[in-house]
Amino acid sequence: MKNSCYPRMGRLSASYRNQYPTLGTTYATYNASFDMPAELLQGGIGVNLTNDIQGDGILNRFSVDGIYSYALVINREITINAGFQASYVQRSLKVSNLIYPDGLDGSTGIYMGHLEAISDRTAGYPDFSVGFLGYSRTWYAGLAVHHLTRPNISFSRNYREPLPRKYTLHGGFFIYIFEKRFGREAVRLNPSLVLLQQGRHRQVNIGMEAFRKGLYTGIWLRQRRDFGLATAMVVAGYEFDRFRFGYSYDFNVANPWKSNVGMGAHEITFLYIFEYKSSRKKKYKAIKCPKI
Repeated sequence: MKNSCYPRMGRLSASYRNQYPTLGTTYATYNASFDMPAELLQGGIGVNLTNDIQGDGILNRFSVDGIYSYALVINREITINAGFQASYVQRSLKVSNLIYPDGLDGSTGIYMGHLEAISDRTAGYPDFSVGFLGYSRTWYAGLAVHHLTRPNISFSRNYREPLPRKYTLHGGFFIYIFEKRFGREAVRLNPSLVLLQQGRHRQVNIGMEAFRKGLYTGIWLRQRRDFGLATAMVVAGYEFDRFRFGYSYDFNVANPWKSNVGMGAHEITFLYIFEYKSSRKKKYKAIKCPKI
């Protein structure tokens, strides 16, 4: 069946995340993306840019992702999306700015310089991912697999360090609460679950968000590999016309950081949907799509 639920307007989004803010900007992530409909391809295309800066720029990761999505409408209630992503990742390590023990004077503690000249290092590699999403007006569920080819992320030419595949399984549903008097939607609740597995690392995220008249707020709980509680996240935002703003903060509730509020993470997100204009007068039947 021909797709009638893929985005019919271009979307621009951006986000900023500062982890461990009490230490400054030792781990910051910047992201920007744009996607638009591609009717001839019965889906959409997009580009995504991400820059991870760690240790005030000592370790840097920059990636450019090209994305294609295809939507298949099963019936008036159910749609299945398939997404394919091809990326190029550039990693850099500024080792020349690091202080090593053999460069310290034993009596004064003054840095005298490293005994051997060490140059900065860079490494680049292609990466590929795929994902699937099924949804209706009341539920959604999906699976994504990143790093399909397990690319080599080592800075050394003599050593191979394959990046393990990351598997993400997520799902949720909507609960609509209507006003008794007028029959209008008063509150919409969205409980969700996200499971992640990469190598030996495992993570479980459980959350609930509530939406009312453009405002939304919620709370998420993140569990460690041993299913112990690690992080509590609060989220809030506002939607108006074609704009959307969001903010979240992660509270560490596990040792040794639970007593230090500043060891969490701030995250700010922004979305703008461009106005759709077309000279065609073709009408499409409305199909309820999941929230972005």
